[in-house]
Amino acid sequence: MTVPPPAPTLPAAQRVPEVARVRRAVARALDREGVLRPGERVVVACSGGPDSTALLDALARLAPPRRLDLHVAHVDHGLRDGSAEEAGPVRLLAAGRGLPFHALRVEVEPGGSLQDRARAARHAVLRELAAEVGATAMALGHTADDQAETVLMRALSGATPRALRAMSPRDGMLARPLLGVWRAQTAAYCVALSLPVLDDPSNADPRFLRSRVRHQLIPALEEVFPAARRRLIALAEHQRRLAAETEAATAGSPPTTLLQRTGAAETPC
Repeated sequence: MTVPPPAPTLPAAQRVPEVARVRRAVARALDREGVLRPGERVVVACSGGPDSTALLDALARLAPPRRLDLHVAHVDHGLRDGSAEEAGPVRLLAAGRGLPFHALRVEVEPGGSLQDRARAARHAVLRELAAEVGATAMALGHTADDQAETVLMRALSGATPRALRAMSPRDGMLARPLLGVWRAQTAAYCVALSLPVLDDPSNADPRFLRSRVRHQLIPALEEVFPAARRRLIALAEHQRRLAAETEAATAGSPPTTLLQRTGAAETPC
């Protein structure tokens, strides 16, 4: 009788709670929610910040048994001096995990919200890369904090119930394995593993609405309602559940799964 080889032992740094917590959440998103399907080829968008760096590292660890074929992409928007150099640390992260790396550059069109225009340009070039390499998914580093911010901004902007569904874990090609992880947890993950991360100054720039919501409105809200972020996320989940039940009742079929509830959501970054 052939005895299977023992599972590889994780280094001590990878056995700490900060690492295990994030990897368990990502594994749950993959295995129970089907955010990424076994055998998929995936473009992993990585800016070099804590969220996308944690996502890249966690997916690289979890990919082999799920037969995921990962391609790492960094997008330079050319919006500040030296931005092209930020691809370097991401390239090293990909190389250290044996993953192909793609450095992409976009021109952000004038007019309207800068963040909206940057996002549109980024998603367009990521879709082009996905088509080029034959990928069926693009993994994005949106966290539970991003979801709470999105719900709050939409609620205060008079959004429809459909818009309050916010971001889906899987919406077409867009996959978000970190929606069950808080931003503080991705930062702790990177610190525990000594992963180099970049700081995007636009995340703290008060000219942007999301920055003001993140650094001013939500902290003030949580002084009154300590569970505000969780309640906002629960609101989005409730709206998706209602939509699925309505859809099922109309079609006379069982409710669709969470990942089939598209939500028509804009992504925050």
